[in-house]
Amino acid sequence: MRKRILPILFTVVIVYCLAFPLRMAESVADGLTLWYHSILPTLLPFCIFSNIIVQTGIYDRALTRLAPLFQVFYPVKSPLIYPLIAGFLFGFPIGSKICADLCHAGKISSREAETVSCISNNFGPAFLYNYLFRKIFSGQLPAAAVYAACYLPPLLIGRFALSRLYSDERVPKKKKDSLFNCRSTAGKKKNEKPTSGSPVSMKILDAGIMDGFSTMVKLAGYIILSALMADMIRSLPLQNDLLQCISVGLIEITNGINYVSQLSAGLIPKALLTVGIVNLGGISGLMQTHSMMRETGFRLQHYLAFRILCSLAGLLLMGIILRMC
Repeated sequence: MRKRILPILFTVVIVYCLAFPLRMAESVADGLTLWYHSILPTLLPFCIFSNIIVQTGIYDRALTRLAPLFQVFYPVKSPLIYPLIAGFLFGFPIGSKICADLCHAGKISSREAETVSCISNNFGPAFLYNYLFRKIFSGQLPAAAVYAACYLPPLLIGRFALSRLYSDERVPKKKKDSLFNCRSTAGKKKNEKPTSGSPVSMKILDAGIMDGFSTMVKLAGYIILSALMADMIRSLPLQNDLLQCISVGLIEITNGINYVSQLSAGLIPKALLTVGIVNLGGISGLMQTHSMMRETGFRLQHYLAFRILCSLAGLLLMGIILRMC
């Protein structure tokens, strides 16, 4: 089935680009503008720093000491504290990028990387405040309620997923190695664990910069593709504004939220729509995560199932919040 769908999909996109070159150019320009003004300056420094931090292990000792205190609240091993916190603070897809780097460095298993990338791949507080709180809710709901509806579902579902993961690790060693070792096409050298606390050399610095820009270029490509797909949906003769909002939001978050803000609807449908869209992550987010985690044995269906559960849990939580307010 997939062998038939992909050629048809690409043919439709190519025909659309040839038939509407002006709209195609405008949607690509919009995607590049979003990438250049919002994504690149926000995420590039953290991509560079995260690669250097993982390769040098400069925070390994501090995280090891912090782990017993952190594990009182959340059951993760010390190397996973950094991607978990960074993913929530700095925004998508930093969490999955750091998990992939840690997996390649041999500090965590592929299943740990997959699970924590599911938990930490969220949009940062700045994005939620600017795009959700100000654009959709306009002071009608407290910011804490918006953050709770977006952040509590992945944390709670992730806690259950981590508990299940660590219980599965008690299987015999040979079986565990075949299930949990990080698989990388870059060869064994990529999985060698760096010395903890090793100095930041020019070689590591150069590698971190190149890795950061490589990641940003990949994100630019996926953002352009999602902007083009969103424009194709907007050009369809859909008379139902709600259906168009959902369709665009399923592809790309920013355009979806912008469409929801223009809906002539009340607070409740707008709140439920935005929380459901944001917690799901969209096709663009799915492709970007797969790109970050591609060489770690990442299972796309598990990530998708996790995000669907987060979306449903977010809708339920937002519904409860709206009834209480």
